Amino acid sequence: MITIIATALLSMAAMKGDAMDNARKAYNNCMIEVHNVAVTEKASPSAFIKTSDAACPTERAAYKAILVKSERSYGSSQAEAEKFAAEEIQMLIDSVVTSFNENVENGAKLTPEK
Repeated sequence: MITIIATALLSMAAMKGDAMDNARKAYNNCMIEVHNVAVTEKASPSAFIKTSDAACPTERAAYKAILVKSERSYGSSQAEAEKFAAEEIQMLIDSVVTSFNENVENGAKLTPEK
């Protein structure tokens, strides 16, 4: 039992320095900042969707590149890897858009990851 817990803790510690997780976190935190600014400005949901689709291009590109590289290392074709990366990025965007739609009226803001 102790071995399982120790292994899990070591795995989690190793993930803290993981390049993919760092890229995801940087993109997610950038999107959270876009969300929070839009909530403050009481942007319309349709305007926020447009904003979120174009937001954080540097962070998005870095996250996409590392996702594609990772998928290619598992044997995926370039097209498969890019499709996977696009889906992962879209899920993050969708999550932030959903949060915005829930938060815009009450002014609630998201907290960035540490």
